[in-house]
Amino acid sequence: TEIHDGIGDVIRKKGNEFGAVTGRPRRCGWIDLPLLRYAQMINGIDWLVVTKMDVLDELDEIPVCVAWKMDGKVTEEIPSDARAYDKVECVFEKLPGWKTATTQAKSFEDLPVKAQEYLRFLEKNSGAKIGMVSTGPDRDETMITGEFDAVLAGMHA
Repeated sequence: TEIHDGIGDVIRKKGNEFGAVTGRPRRCGWIDLPLLRYAQMINGIDWLVVTKMDVLDELDEIPVCVAWKMDGKVTEEIPSDARAYDKVECVFEKLPGWKTATTQAKSFEDLPVKAQEYLRFLEKNSGAKIGMVSTGPDRDETMITGEFDAVLAGMHA
């Protein structure tokens, strides 16, 4: 899902996605749900941490890879052969952007409604729950969802 156009450059710049030592531009892409579900299956992922949500604040729409097309067939299965990845085309669903700053949000409920819907879409389609969301680079710009907060409290009891 790597972004090769001007939007990728905007996201890279806004998210400061450059190597700390080399300054080399990092590769940026849209979320890939088939790959995320595969990672969840093999690693037992229960919770997601969504970072840098603020880099999406100004977008009209946000593409999410919901499936892949290989040899003309739509699939959500991971190819068993690494060479098959060269043939994969992403199937995107475009979600509406929220066109509102998220940096001031201190809780899920403080996020713009469309941002909340985006996160709920990721939860529903990934099989994992959203545990944390960051809306900027500072520590106080990271929120913990209520359910995840209860899990953390149980771990420290």
